Amino acid sequence: MSGIYVYAIIPAMQRQTFEVAGLCGADPRVRTICGNGIAAVVGTSPPIDFRALSREEAVRYLLAHQRVVEAVMRITPTLPVKFGTTLPDEAVVARLLERGAAVLATRLADLLQQVQVELIVTWSVEEAFREVAAEDAIAQLKSEIEAQGAEATTDARIALGRLVKEAIDSKRESYRRRILAVLRPMSTDLTENALMDDCMVANLALLLPVGASETLDQRLTQLDAEFDERLNFRCVGPLPPYSFATVEVSLPCFEAIDRARRSLDLGDSANLADIKAAYRKLIQRFHPDHGGASPGDGVSARLTDAYKTLTSYARALSSMNGEGPSAGSDFRLDRGTIEGAILVAVQRQELASSCREAVP
Repeated sequence: MSGIYVYAIIPAMQRQTFEVAGLCGADPRVRTICGNGIAAVVGTSPPIDFRALSREEAVRYLLAHQRVVEAVMRITPTLPVKFGTTLPDEAVVARLLERGAAVLATRLADLLQQVQVELIVTWSVEEAFREVAAEDAIAQLKSEIEAQGAEATTDARIALGRLVKEAIDSKRESYRRRILAVLRPMSTDLTENALMDDCMVANLALLLPVGASETLDQRLTQLDAEFDERLNFRCVGPLPPYSFATVEVSLPCFEAIDRARRSLDLGDSANLADIKAAYRKLIQRFHPDHGGASPGDGVSARLTDAYKTLTSYARALSSMNGEGPSAGSDFRLDRGTIEGAILVAVQRQELASSCREAVP
């Protein structure tokens, strides 16, 4: 069943449309729903379960999602929303803009005039092996093994392989540290993504002020000269701040929260201290050392799951209200309150560069 697909949050006072096709082939229009000085960039959601997609299908929809967000970014400051976020109808989107206004507007202001640039640094693995093979310890051990021929021991060959790996890793790490030392001072923020293969030396997301591309080019030219052109530097961007501020939206499930409430013997309202005290009391009561439940009956796991469910809900509400993680405010646990709630957070999040590079 289709709903409203949410691509991004932008500052806006009135409705507008965008000249880019959305995910739904039957209705590709991309538009805004406005409220509280901000707007959600939305479209019709395709009638699919995003969690059940094959990898190929997920990549195809992800690329379409990114095309929309990046088209919007060229017009206005943009907070990307997590891929696959679908809400039931416009009324729930309006609730998102109402309940999440404070945190969303704050993050938009923080990221004003900031863009993300991804930097992928690669090297020739063959050339790196040739360089470390010339190091004294490796060259000497290799020579000894070659001299022994078929009589060389397995341990000696393993030792050689270990030395080579350690030398390669050390060289990669020294390059990485130097790259970070040069680029971190010019970045508002910086995060390291996973290396996808042995050819990668660094895979970075940089949050940079708009207009910093010339400075970045100068720093990369400096690094290229320092490393005698051993490394290849490839930039992707400017992009929305995917890695530094991705909006996550969720609708709490009353059944799950009520089940957790009953598991901890809580009433219709509680705070974080109440949840912790109830959990500790029950986990001690049912501990096998105190004559309680046996380890195999699942009571401890059920209590722990209940504790995690309720604390996650409470902390999300506290964060949206601008309160700290140890806030003592009570929150309601009745059906009407939970089903009327919407949880909004802006999180750091990795988004695979390999997917973005495939965008035509």
